Amino acid sequence: MYKRTMTSLLAFGLVLAQVSAMAAPSPKPVTKENYVVAETDWYFTEQQKRSPVNTFTHNSPVSIKNQDVIRSNRDVMYSLAVVDITKGVTFTVPKRDAFQAIHIMDENHLTHRVVTAGESVTITQEDVTAGTHVYLLARTKITEDMEESLAAQRAMKIEAKSAKPYVSKGFAEKDVTALRNSLTAEFIAGKVKIIEHKSFAPTMDDVDPTSYLYAAAVGWGGLPSHTAQYLPTVNGQGKTECQTYTIPKPDLDWKNGGFFSLTTYDADGWIVEDNFYIDHNRMQDNGDSYTIYANCPNQKNSITVQEGWTGVFRFYLPKKEPEFIEFIDSIRDIKMEPYDG
Repeated sequence: MYKRTMTSLLAFGLVLAQVSAMAAPSPKPVTKENYVVAETDWYFTEQQKRSPVNTFTHNSPVSIKNQDVIRSNRDVMYSLAVVDITKGVTFTVPKRDAFQAIHIMDENHLTHRVVTAGESVTITQEDVTAGTHVYLLARTKITEDMEESLAAQRAMKIEAKSAKPYVSKGFAEKDVTALRNSLTAEFIAGKVKIIEHKSFAPTMDDVDPTSYLYAAAVGWGGLPSHTAQYLPTVNGQGKTECQTYTIPKPDLDWKNGGFFSLTTYDADGWIVEDNFYIDHNRMQDNGDSYTIYANCPNQKNSITVQEGWTGVFRFYLPKKEPEFIEFIDSIRDIKMEPYDG
């Protein structure tokens, strides 16, 4: 009797396993053709695990233990949300002297609308390239008054008329991660070039296809070039000797909160050091240029990097967008140099 019962249970379990396997759809393959959508779906899905639809997750300053977005920026505190736009939604950023913005991205990692301090913007499905939801990557500049910064972060508003949860598209996380790492490795090896101002744009007609693909792996969630511009690699990065780097003073809208910084990561784009970041206020101000040091413990302007490190310069609020694109091109050849001072 016991043997017959156990045999029946095993057979029943086998049938259940077979039914379950038949019911569970196979993950969609991740290819270069659909990678950006798959990567974006990963961010949407992960965020919805943290907070319900239409609800901000307000993050503390970026650190080793707090980094939800690849190549995160220490200048700002991030606020993240997935929002249902099927019946319209209004985003509001109250007026503030320091930089603050809600960055809106659709399911194709396009649209890239920016709502800045003192603005209120309403969007619907007609304003995006595809999908029923958008991802918010809001940035609140950290000032010397942390209480003011936290209050400004909490003051941003999402007013949506529908609250349907985002439905994941069915890509396997391991497949997304594998292709992300592969694309990032190609970029770091110099096999491709990213045109920064053609990476994050309103439509596919506005992007460079190669930049659109690789920028999603290297720096998903980057701001459009009218709000921020990037130098995604530092010439000579990767070495651990004491080094120095001097950059001309950029033409930013300093009076209205413009700023710039260098943030460093490991080869995969994640923070691995405590002293990983430096903004222009901590750099050595030479009047018409700024100097940064790396792994030079005797220099107060020094950051700490590990073997194989990568770095991203971020320049917020360029005064003249086209001219600043030329500035970015002009500094690409500036190289980290050994320093024995």
